[in-house]
Amino acid sequence: MKKLLSTILVALFTLSITAQVWNTDTKMSPWLHAKYSQEMQEVKKNGGPKRVQGRTVRNYILALVKNTDEAATVREAGGVVLQDFGNTVCAAFLPIDKLGELDKSPSILCMEANAPSELTNDTSAVILGVDKVWNQEHSSALPQAFTGKGVVAGVMDIGFDFTHPAFRNSDGTSRIKWFWDPMAPDATDDGLGMVYSTPAEVLAARFCTNADSENHGSHVLGSLAGCGLNGRYVGMAPEADIMGAYIPLGRYTESYLERIREYILSHRADYTFISDEIINVDLSSVLELVELYNIFKAADAAGEPCVVNWSFGAGANFFIDTTLFEEVFNQLVGPGHIVVASAGNSGHQKNYLKKEAGTALDQDVYYSATTGNLYLLVRTDPEEPTFTLGLTFDGVDDTISVSTDRILAAKAMEEEMIINTPEMQVTFEAERGGYDKLVYAAVVAPTDSFMNVIRKDETTLTMHGKVLVDAPAQVELMGFVTNTSTVLFSTEDIFNSRGCQIGTVGTPACLERVITVGAMHQRTSFTNILNKPSTYLAIGSEEGHLAAFSSCGPTLDGRIKPDVVAPGHNILSCLNSFYRKNHDDEATAQEVVPNTAYVAKAFGKTYAMWAMSGTSMSSPITAGVVALWLQANPNLTPEDIKGIIERTSHQPEPEFSGTDKNVYYGWGEIDAYAGLLDILGLTGIREISKHQPAGLKFRLEGRTLHIDGIDSSETVTVFDLSGRPVLRTETSSDGILSLPGLSAGVYAVQVGHRGSTLIRLAL
Repeated sequence: MKKLLSTILVALFTLSITAQVWNTDTKMSPWLHAKYSQEMQEVKKNGGPKRVQGRTVRNYILALVKNTDEAATVREAGGVVLQDFGNTVCAAFLPIDKLGELDKSPSILCMEANAPSELTNDTSAVILGVDKVWNQEHSSALPQAFTGKGVVAGVMDIGFDFTHPAFRNSDGTSRIKWFWDPMAPDATDDGLGMVYSTPAEVLAARFCTNADSENHGSHVLGSLAGCGLNGRYVGMAPEADIMGAYIPLGRYTESYLERIREYILSHRADYTFISDEIINVDLSSVLELVELYNIFKAADAAGEPCVVNWSFGAGANFFIDTTLFEEVFNQLVGPGHIVVASAGNSGHQKNYLKKEAGTALDQDVYYSATTGNLYLLVRTDPEEPTFTLGLTFDGVDDTISVSTDRILAAKAMEEEMIINTPEMQVTFEAERGGYDKLVYAAVVAPTDSFMNVIRKDETTLTMHGKVLVDAPAQVELMGFVTNTSTVLFSTEDIFNSRGCQIGTVGTPACLERVITVGAMHQRTSFTNILNKPSTYLAIGSEEGHLAAFSSCGPTLDGRIKPDVVAPGHNILSCLNSFYRKNHDDEATAQEVVPNTAYVAKAFGKTYAMWAMSGTSMSSPITAGVVALWLQANPNLTPEDIKGIIERTSHQPEPEFSGTDKNVYYGWGEIDAYAGLLDILGLTGIREISKHQPAGLKFRLEGRTLHIDGIDSSETVTVFDLSGRPVLRTETSSDGILSLPGLSAGVYAVQVGHRGSTLIRLAL
């Protein structure tokens, strides 16, 4: 208990990496600068670089570098370029102890890296207007005018089952055209993993790295572009060409790191100024940009537009700097290059506050955990000379009054002791964070006597305190943790409401040209294979409203996010057949069976469809809709997609019934069908409904259209894409409509006043 308590409050108000004072002249991002400062501390402690058996140990980090000399200075420092993005920016492995030298070089303009991302997972078709291409229970009977054909559905994720029928054609061949697994046991492409460049190679591989312990990617891909299991639970773009990549997300095997070491050493072979060294390497979110670049490159080689789903990211954090990351990202996206990202699942946690200028703040703070550190950061104007922070924890009352000049003048890596009482010790540090703001961090460490004022139950330690802030300028507070613990500014049970606290959208969802997706609660439960009602995640938010966990904006740099919302609760999609929880069949069954909705045999093996919840699930649904839109217009840009969303989405709640974008729903819930009509230029034709007809099923056989459920007296009008009616007639009693003389192409079929649908006539 004593050790646990010391761990808990040793870091109340600190940084996730050992904090240091920010050098305002540095060209390094905060996270990268922290890595450099840690390295220099080790060098100082050791009296020089670490040596093992007479050989120097050199630590490398993957970073983005903006430079003016085609990375010549990077190479002179022993760096190795992994990917040249053009426009003076590259991704490079940099020796950490040389970052200070690179920082001083006039040829280096900026260096940036952030920690690897994490996953964001924790009835849709009809709601979205895409029942023409996706029916959650049975095979679609619609003509499927738009299915994603001729479009690349890209995905970066973890836990892929390449053999699942949802990713195969009827003859058993793979629909996955290209896949990069950087951690695959067999390595090609200069040692950095395996590139499967044909469907046969993908299917022969059977699964990606860590497929035995992860399931996320299979589920995401199934919603994006899967063709279902026996026609059930078909994805949004079931005829799209699939391309993807395994994203390690910080889960690196030793063999993978060894291959990167060999990669660095082989590319340093002509660096005559470097002697024999032992190489260690650390990766970052930069690898995610490299994977995105290569998926787009593969799609371009195939001559197809591409939408990439990104169901992972980092939580909102004052110290994340994505300036250079966003610059490269903006180079990669554009006409026919779209990225859709999940907003995040922190909407139920109130861990962000803003104090407006000229006011004071008296705020409750709660910390609950079994282990781990609590972090509370304070961001304000760097020119603000004085800042007062008051702390009270369960009767321990102390006030901190600190001059920012004193903090900034302190030496790097030296903690400033502010309070030292029998109950608590407090240190205070500062660093310039993202968006050019000064971030304060204080560390509160308990002593043994603090044990008496902490309430304990069977699973958690819960501390209640007060944070008092007094400063003339605007101040923002943020609490976060390094594990599954929680730090909140409220204990209100918002998990059982729309809740959705502001300021919880992280990266890359915060980027301007990303299509950011929040999650809707559209299915409270489903019937599992035991014929019992089940739910993947119990939440109390109302059906038809935002899911309680869905992150909300604004972003920390003031952008209104998300852009759009889609179903993300109890979404049924592919189960990775190689997944084994803790490598234990019984544990796997206990997790999987209650959440499984359908099981069937295919290609000599049993496969399943199961439920998951999260913005990880709403994002690929939206990406699949975008694939349909790209089929209609392959040159759509991110700005075009946002314009379509703004014009055709609908707000789920009357409170947000206007056209303005808001931080909960963005422009509202995506409507695939209305979006297609918009792209095809049919929204101005008043006779064409913007919704599909309820209760009707369409089936196209050659030039004969079958409409099941129609009244024989109803008038059917067929429009071409210019909006001109080319046929107007009444159907026969059996709902059969002949379409003679019409050329190949897409047509809109209006059924009385019920609604319209799109059909595609083949040659």
